[in-house]
Amino acid sequence: MELRPNMFKKILPVPLTLITTIDKQGIINAAPYGCVMPILRPLDLIAIASAHVRDTLKNIRETREFVVNVMGEDDFRKTIKCAKNFPPHINELDAVEIESLPSKMVKPPRVKNGIGWIEAKLDREIQGENYSIIIGKVVCAEINDRYVENGELIQDPLVILMSGFRKIGEQVALQKEFIDDLKAIKF
Repeated sequence: MELRPNMFKKILPVPLTLITTIDKQGIINAAPYGCVMPILRPLDLIAIASAHVRDTLKNIRETREFVVNVMGEDDFRKTIKCAKNFPPHINELDAVEIESLPSKMVKPPRVKNGIGWIEAKLDREIQGENYSIIIGKVVCAEINDRYVENGELIQDPLVILMSGFRKIGEQVALQKEFIDDLKAIKF
């Protein structure tokens, strides 16, 4: 089956990550991102693609720091719940009950149950008409000891087909449990 050029995403899996940032007022933001990749494996650079209207992008521009939390099955549902369009003054980690811990080299926190963490500082931004590519210099990378046995990773990071990513997020967001959680949040 031949695909239209913009539909290549149906066959290219993307990692499930939760990017944490912090704004100038110290409010934490967490958003799921799949468009994340290393830049030439020997280099200490990571790239993320973002729509222009994301709080994550705004925060990276303001503070020049972010954490890519590599996620696994354990927190899949909570990670997807962070895709909900929360107002900028709401800490998504608190709203969906994801535990965090301090990062080692940057201000945004790590997700406690992440399989691994990549702390980065903004190196440069490449702007397109509707998107930006953020290139970060990795200042700290670590695998969560919880997922290591005998020096080996015992749980693979979660990857998702892009065509299903949006559908999964919408399904989770529409579930009664999630709607009830949102009603409890003070906006």
